[in-house]
Amino acid sequence: MKKIVLALSAILVLVSCAQTKQWTDKERTEVKEVVRAHKEKTMLKHMEDNNFANIENCVVTTVEGTYPDYNKYDKLTGKTDTLTSVMINCTTEMLGANYENPQLQSIGILPADLTPDQISAFYTCFTGKVKEAYPQPATFAQDMCVDPGTTDIIIVMLQQCAQELQGTPAPAAKK
Repeated sequence: MKKIVLALSAILVLVSCAQTKQWTDKERTEVKEVVRAHKEKTMLKHMEDNNFANIENCVVTTVEGTYPDYNKYDKLTGKTDTLTSVMINCTTEMLGANYENPQLQSIGILPADLTPDQISAFYTCFTGKVKEAYPQPATFAQDMCVDPGTTDIIIVMLQQCAQELQGTPAPAAKK
């Protein structure tokens, strides 16, 4: 997954360097408003505004770099899917694996004394559980945006992975 994101980012950089940007401030603001609307429907609603602004800027920069002509982007058949995919990539890129560690520790999911290898195993486990529950990225994105119960499912997955690190069985996540 990380290789795909890196390859996509490299392609986007190459494409953006080869083309001039033609978006107006109004068009950028329009895309940011769509991203903000998704924020209110997801777990990201609790993110600090300055951190979320970084995600907004990443989304706008990525989409604008890929589609320098706003009219071509605006007329895309899969415009919503494109934007959702970019939001997921930017969120993953911005948050990274270590962003949530202190929060997961403060609510008792992760112990504070994990080694880097244990943390890596935790996130590998979590990624596997998400991929198992949501075989299609679009399904995961859809649920994150519109299903308030997704947060509970994610928490159970996090707890399962933390307990697997400690050798304790956890309750199964229900979708």
